Amino acid sequence: MSLNLIAIIMVNIWLNMDQKNDAKVINIAGKQRMLTQRTVLELHRLFVDEKGAYGKLQLAREEFDENFLKLNAATSDYRRFSNDKIEKTMMEVHTHWNRLSELIDHYLAGDHNLDDLKTIYDNGDSTLLLMDNAVTQYEAYMMEKRNMAYQIQVVLSLISFVIILYMGRTTLQIQRNLETFMQRSKSLTGGKEIPVKSNNELDIACSHIDYFLKNVEEALQSATDAIEKSEVATAGLYAATPEAKNLLEQSEDVMIQVGEELHQTSNRLKKLKNNLEKANALRNPF
Repeated sequence: MSLNLIAIIMVNIWLNMDQKNDAKVINIAGKQRMLTQRTVLELHRLFVDEKGAYGKLQLAREEFDENFLKLNAATSDYRRFSNDKIEKTMMEVHTHWNRLSELIDHYLAGDHNLDDLKTIYDNGDSTLLLMDNAVTQYEAYMMEKRNMAYQIQVVLSLISFVIILYMGRTTLQIQRNLETFMQRSKSLTGGKEIPVKSNNELDIACSHIDYFLKNVEEALQSATDAIEKSEVATAGLYAATPEAKNLLEQSEDVMIQVGEELHQTSNRLKKLKNNLEKANALRNPF
């Protein structure tokens, strides 16, 4: 039960931490999509000689490269938040982005003409679509992990619920057994009222068992005395007929057997009483 609760808490903690990291990854991936658009936009502004367009263009390209390394570098902490499908898409993005960068460098190094600019636009659209696909895949993977964590929590919760039901059923059964034991312990005294120190169930049971134990010990003593007396009384009869001798021996064997059974019963009752007293002492240490 405790392990289940700990596992549910740990899964919840992991889920919260993972959601924060997934949000960062999706934010970076979304920014990559925006940077792809900005790169083409700044190139267009450069084409119309807008002031500062070149610096913004290069800045967007540098930021895209940095973010790509965060998402897909082998040493990146964010690499573990992707799967094979996402990595394949990101490699396609990388291929198209490198092609786009080559076209931009070629465009910047040569004449600014509309044909080259159109080629860059077309390639930029392809890169943008791939980046859109990557963002969608990141979101789907995030939901897949979240659903898996929720399913684990549901399973653990159901297991905990079953354990609680089992513990409740076991507790009720223990209570019924205790009540049955109390009734049987009271029956040992034949319904006689026995003075007890408290209303504690174990104290009451101990009192009834103690009373019955005294009766057993008295019976045991009576049986022992009877055996001794019978031995004295029959000492002179062993010379009689063989039939009388056999009957006397059988009677003596029965009395000895009864005495042994009473002795065993007495020992078991003493052990039961001691165990109950120990249990009561543990339940009420003060």
